[in-house]
Amino acid sequence: DANKEFEPHSILKLMEDISTTKTVTSDRHQMNDDESIQQESCIQRRQFLLASTLLAAQLSVAASPSNALTSNALPALNEKVNYQQSPINKRYGVTISEAERIYPLSFITYLSRFLIVFDDECQQWWYTQAQAIPLGASQEVVEKVRLRQFGQFAASVEVGLIDFEKEEEEGVSKLIDSLAKRYGPSSLDSSNSENPPLERDVLRSKEALRQIALLFSLLEEYQPVDYITQILAADDNAKIDKIIMMDGGCGYPPPAYTTPEVKFPEPPTSGTAFGGSIAKGKAIMKENGRLLKVELTQGGRGYLNVPSVEISSPPDDDGGATEGKRIQATAQAYLGKKKLKGSVERIEILDPGLGYNSLNDITITVSPPEGEDGVAATAKVILEYEITGIDVVESGSGYAAEQAVNIVIDPPPGAASGSGGRARSAFAIAYPKGKSTSYESFLGSGINTVSASLSNVDTTQWVTGPTSSQLLALLPSGFGLQYDDMLERYVLSRGSSSNNWEDILGGSLEGQKFKPINPIFGFRGRSPIEKEKTLDVSKVARFVASGAICSSIAHFSLTPLDVVKTKSQTKPDVYNLGIVGNFKKVLEEEGASTFLDGWEPTFAGFFIAGGFAFFATEYFRRYYGSLILSFMMAQKSGISEVSAMTTVSSLEIPLIVASAATSAFFCCFLLAPFDAVRIRTVSQPDYADNIFGVVSRMVEEEGLLSLFSTVPVWFVKEIPFNIMKFLVFDTSTDYMYEAFPAAREDILLSLLVSLVGGTLGGIAATIVSNPADVVLSELKKSKTDMTPFEAADRIRERGGIPAFATGMQLRMIFYSLLVSLQFFLYDTIRIGLGVGNDDMKLYLDVLNVALNEKVKQ
Repeated sequence: DANKEFEPHSILKLMEDISTTKTVTSDRHQMNDDESIQQESCIQRRQFLLASTLLAAQLSVAASPSNALTSNALPALNEKVNYQQSPINKRYGVTISEAERIYPLSFITYLSRFLIVFDDECQQWWYTQAQAIPLGASQEVVEKVRLRQFGQFAASVEVGLIDFEKEEEEGVSKLIDSLAKRYGPSSLDSSNSENPPLERDVLRSKEALRQIALLFSLLEEYQPVDYITQILAADDNAKIDKIIMMDGGCGYPPPAYTTPEVKFPEPPTSGTAFGGSIAKGKAIMKENGRLLKVELTQGGRGYLNVPSVEISSPPDDDGGATEGKRIQATAQAYLGKKKLKGSVERIEILDPGLGYNSLNDITITVSPPEGEDGVAATAKVILEYEITGIDVVESGSGYAAEQAVNIVIDPPPGAASGSGGRARSAFAIAYPKGKSTSYESFLGSGINTVSASLSNVDTTQWVTGPTSSQLLALLPSGFGLQYDDMLERYVLSRGSSSNNWEDILGGSLEGQKFKPINPIFGFRGRSPIEKEKTLDVSKVARFVASGAICSSIAHFSLTPLDVVKTKSQTKPDVYNLGIVGNFKKVLEEEGASTFLDGWEPTFAGFFIAGGFAFFATEYFRRYYGSLILSFMMAQKSGISEVSAMTTVSSLEIPLIVASAATSAFFCCFLLAPFDAVRIRTVSQPDYADNIFGVVSRMVEEEGLLSLFSTVPVWFVKEIPFNIMKFLVFDTSTDYMYEAFPAAREDILLSLLVSLVGGTLGGIAATIVSNPADVVLSELKKSKTDMTPFEAADRIRERGGIPAFATGMQLRMIFYSLLVSLQFFLYDTIRIGLGVGNDDMKLYLDVLNVALNEKVKQ
């Protein structure tokens, strides 16, 4: 049954049928001009949307394990083994557009279409992704989702092409060879005579070869012309049909002397699995009305002087061969030397004349010698021939109809050297005629196959860009290849009503002219289909180290600002001169060393808390995402994994908020004791000699729990601070990457984005956390039994609500610098330790899956 492979998925077949319109004609040889193609190819988007919805519903409730697409199970293309380390990495300067040096975007997107059409697993992946479309989605939403999915798929294909880009011409040859072997007729098992391949599969494999040839015609540099010709020849299996003499040559002797050999090139398929035989031909020769040479029959003797030579005039009627023009030939005799002295050694043609023929006698008279005993020389003239045609003895097979064949004809032999340098080789071109041409699809309306292979798609959309329902369309009949002798490569072109389609569909392209095109086949996304690497012990350690180093260094470098901020909050009556004034006051009254007060607890506290905070935020973001995914999959609603993953990906902001809040909650217990020691050191410089003395005295006088008494206030400060820091940083950097895509590719621009995002995150975090920071400073500037609420009341009584904004200007400067420096250092260190964003990504190796035979089996 030709439809067997689609039986488990009737909805899949429905989508294939309705993504293009029905062909009006049943004969695959019926062609239409541009206007009729457009009329017949109007795609019913509403039907496509309905089919997408029905497919998603069927896939979500299917229960049979024998089905390729079952509930909560993705096809093999999504298996873990097919995700590989992405070669895209800013550290090495490798960008997603690396392959575009050789493979243009039109090639990449058309290859993506080809894989979705002809590769079973790629096709199943595409239809499975329809589950991500909401059931009530509008046409615009469907197109947006489908275009995004196609863009990601195309980006994955482009990443895979990087391996073939490095080897340049050899890489192109490997790629086309791999595709031809994977999807062409050689991929079919023809060894079993009792169960040969279905005709449908044979036609489908031939169409795949045609599409591969069209695909590689999109390459301008390193185009594999010979391989494309071989593919076309395998499809066309053309024979030599018509020969046009481009130049009949001159200087050829009569056939009685010798016949020039005609040599046809080997067909492109010669020596391959497709076979092929060399054509053979015989030159057709004809007199051209000129004399080739003079042959001496008798040299004579007794000549003292060079004799005169006279050739008879051409006849009045030469049969119209020279259009009535007649010129009498002239010749020159040359006497011999030594043994031949007194004899004519040779006679050379000076002017070959015009209008001579073999039907009329041509006489040549050599004047006699002066002596009585001399003997006059005698000679005869040889007519010159040209080649007027080539008689095809054997038409051969295995040629490509798209490329004319240059015929090599032997040059005039050495006997023609007496023609005064007029000898010129003949030249001819042969036009093969095949069973078909690249302008005709092998798949007609009567063949049940994927919609993209049909010949009635809306090609007008390829000029301005595709719609989602046309993303599976491949070039139909009417589009093909023409070899450009000037460019020395194939050019993709389309026909119109001006072409003689009867000849084209009959397998001949001789004399046809087509319009070159450079259509748009889709859009490549900015990133491929990706997933994150799992966190192992090594990666966790590097994440922790990155966070610890960046936080401790950033806080330490800004200790002077932190000292002035703390003094302005703990002693607002003394330090009320503004930012610059407070700096001068501290410098004048306490000296420069005061600006480093409390650096030890600051460095130690944020080394520990920073290492935990950055790692914990990353960990809990992943954890909560997997928790939601597991919860959705555990429900009895039959939701698919694709739909669940789509839902999780839409919860990015809630996940950031939740992970940042959870991380901050635990950090509060780590930061509170260190910050208590720091505040006491800054507010009371004489409290103890060093931080160990500060800790010892505080524990002795106030108890161990006093170091943790501000934890509730830290909750109010740090949780909003951390949420805003990560939320604003992530959303702002995402926006900047969208606005400036080049920043994704360049490491310096990427770090600049981190700086700007960190600055914005720091400002936002300062605003939401400043009241709690003021309360903390009030509680820990000296020994007190106040509760956080009592401290807040005292601040309010002292200065009202504006008192909670004390030090905000300095904090905004401090934390904008701090957070931007943190994220800059964090990204820099992560990249250096091999856990940067690029290092933590795996991409779906679409091309490897499609070409790797082991994966297929």
